[in-house]
Amino acid sequence: MRTELFDFSGFGSINIETVIAAVTLIGTAIIWLLDRYVWRRKRLVYRVQVDAQIGVHPRQNRAKEMVDIEVVHQGKAVHDPSIVLLRVDNTGTDIEAKDMQGAVKFTFPGRRIVRMKVVESHPPDIGELLEADMKPAEYVDTDAITVPKLAINRGDHFKFLLVLSGKGKDVTHSGYLAGGANGGVYHEPRPRGPGRRTLMFGALTLVLVGALVAFFLVDVLQPPDDCKSGELRLIGSTAVEPTMTELRSAYASKCTNADITIAADGSLSGVQELDSLGPKDPAAAGKVIAMSDGPAEDSPNLSGEAIAVVMFAVVVNRAADVTALTTAQLRDIYTGKVTNWDQLGGRDLPIRMVSRVGPDSGSRRVFRQKVLGGAQELGITSDDCRRDDDATAAKYHRCEVGTTDELLTRVNGIDGAIGYAELGGARKFPQLAAATIDNVVPDTSKVADGSYKFWEVEHAYTYKAPEAKSLTAAFLDYVRSTQARPVLERGGLVPCSDLPAGFCG
Repeated sequence: MRTELFDFSGFGSINIETVIAAVTLIGTAIIWLLDRYVWRRKRLVYRVQVDAQIGVHPRQNRAKEMVDIEVVHQGKAVHDPSIVLLRVDNTGTDIEAKDMQGAVKFTFPGRRIVRMKVVESHPPDIGELLEADMKPAEYVDTDAITVPKLAINRGDHFKFLLVLSGKGKDVTHSGYLAGGANGGVYHEPRPRGPGRRTLMFGALTLVLVGALVAFFLVDVLQPPDDCKSGELRLIGSTAVEPTMTELRSAYASKCTNADITIAADGSLSGVQELDSLGPKDPAAAGKVIAMSDGPAEDSPNLSGEAIAVVMFAVVVNRAADVTALTTAQLRDIYTGKVTNWDQLGGRDLPIRMVSRVGPDSGSRRVFRQKVLGGAQELGITSDDCRRDDDATAAKYHRCEVGTTDELLTRVNGIDGAIGYAELGGARKFPQLAAATIDNVVPDTSKVADGSYKFWEVEHAYTYKAPEAKSLTAAFLDYVRSTQARPVLERGGLVPCSDLPAGFCG
């Protein structure tokens, strides 16, 4: 069949296939540009970079004839172990937390999670937020992980490294993003057949993954000589709970026979529980450490030791547009004299105070003593912190929560909210600003010179002196060691050994 020719003045005769091809090419480019810059799609793409059984040759299944590898978790062998490295990228426009309306979940059919960790992120703050919000320990023995709602800018990414048990295969996902055309959560399929780049770096990748597994979970070497086995329970301060959780994980990764649990419920509550348990069951009390923001009172049977200075901060939701406060202004807020941020030069938003439940909270006691000058906080007007139970009668807005993490979460999510918490935990919430107090920035360098006042000495209490060869004594030695110093500093704690003699009492 003869193809018609079109005469375009100045261009001569052009074949219709050429016209169609040109229009298609131009149209594709225009659609891509519209999709990228006008329609503003919101798009997450995930890639399964590694999904392989540990210790099994991919073709011959003869690994045990070559090397005998055993994967151990908390002293128990992991059956049918495998490793998954999952990368998630924002390949579209910036994504806000509110855009993640459907829970973005990754499921591992036929397998259970043994250990999960965020091993890489850009920027690093995303990884810290994910670790804090997801609480990796809660995913153990489940078959899926759920990505918390978070803001992630275009080009940012993060990776999950998981060790799983079971004979299942593949990774599936669910969830959606709201806003933007052609957006959502997509799987980027693996290309067919290995490319030259894959072949070039394949051996190196296997070596690196193998080394990562060894450091991550596999018992390749004997535990160090200072490791102790047994059980230990950490209770007390919720302000230092994230730091103690990280120290626990670091210690247990080397000393796999140490079973350390954390049940923080407030400084005073923890000290009282240990003091009450000691006379009744000395053996059980010997396996407990109570962390306290400040010294414990009326506990003669307890042996206490100053570990570090914990920095606290007044945290304000960024929507208030106020990041600098004076002690006098804070006292006006917490006595109900100032109730709107526009009175302090900020936006027209009601000030919503989020406080810790007293009297068990050490951070509440420190705030009252160091900032409010001993004055008590006002009564509660709200149960959920967002709206007052009796809006017509309330002249101020205040609620109470049970833990530091809950306080930070509420202040982070409520416009105009204010609260107080340890500095290290506050850094992990993107909508929080740690306010200056009397023009002094909350920073660990401001402790020793006395310019920043909102801090307290963190104490570790045991029932009498711990036995020399016990896990309790070994863990306390680890907390005091140079290996633990970076963890303490990330949590906003200054080791007492780094401060002038007598500073910690």
